[in-house]
Amino acid sequence: MEAADAESDIVEGAKVANIQVAVSYPIVSAYEFEFLKEEDVVRERLDKCTLYLLVQRPLTYFDNVVLDDGVIYFEIADGEATPLACKLDLVHAGICGPGEEICVETQYFTKTPGAKQPFRDVGAIKLFRKDKSMIVWWSPQKILYEMLVRGLEVAVADGGDPLSFLDFSVLYVGKAFDQKVWDRLTGHEKMQKILTVQNPVGAAPAARAPFEVSLILLSVVGLTDVAELPYVGVSDMPGVQTIVHEVDLTDTEAFVRFMSEPLAPLGDEAMTREVEAQLIHRFQPEYNSVLFKNYPEIAGGMRSKGYTWTDLTIEGLPASLSTPHFKLGPVVEIEPEDG
Repeated sequence: MEAADAESDIVEGAKVANIQVAVSYPIVSAYEFEFLKEEDVVRERLDKCTLYLLVQRPLTYFDNVVLDDGVIYFEIADGEATPLACKLDLVHAGICGPGEEICVETQYFTKTPGAKQPFRDVGAIKLFRKDKSMIVWWSPQKILYEMLVRGLEVAVADGGDPLSFLDFSVLYVGKAFDQKVWDRLTGHEKMQKILTVQNPVGAAPAARAPFEVSLILLSVVGLTDVAELPYVGVSDMPGVQTIVHEVDLTDTEAFVRFMSEPLAPLGDEAMTREVEAQLIHRFQPEYNSVLFKNYPEIAGGMRSKGYTWTDLTIEGLPASLSTPHFKLGPVVEIEPEDG
């Protein structure tokens, strides 16, 4: 009788996970990254980045840039979509104070920059204080990120859609768990191949692969652990074998641990492996040679920790990503201000 009672105290349970990843830095071209990766402030933001996507869209540039008494008027264009007309009041946006002297510098993709306003085919805008210290720099992709994710106040003409310049094709998905992402991407074989053989896809005169191919850099920022106890099949996923755990209800610590503690600590390499494999499995990018056709059965992923399957949430992604196999829409909830 006692043995039967002991057996009845053992209950089967199952677990699924949701991994949250966040975009670590504004989307930048491969060309821009070569310079930015040497900056300490950039390395600090990318320190926890363990995943990256190489993506491509038609070259985006600033056009018809006019500087007028603390206000910058500009268009974001790619030679294909209707240009996005914008107005940025530097004082109203908190970039500088009233009456503060600001130097605005425009940089170009071409070797023959314009000599007078409106400036055409501008690759970047930089703002400097009177003492020549830099305040901020923007490429078109970076200012779109600041507008959509960080809440930079830029007035957009009626009917204009910033997201129309943020549609990317996914070429490659990779991870950089054992080394910093800037080291991983230095001399990266697949990245160099893409920049060498990938043709431009846009109509802009300056379109070149190093300008069009961009990096989306991701960090694992959270793990949500969902337990089903007793297991009755609610958490099952079609085609995926459920991993069943035995939980002794007489062991209070074991019960609480199963219900409230994740099976993998935040930062475990299994999370990075899982996200990389899931993204590759979904997108099947052209330049990934291993496509994880048997996902979620992968080595060192979240099933190895005891999770039956894993969902993925990407935060702060101001872009739509696609291949012929899968499309992921943008997530553009504005981040709260510090403090």
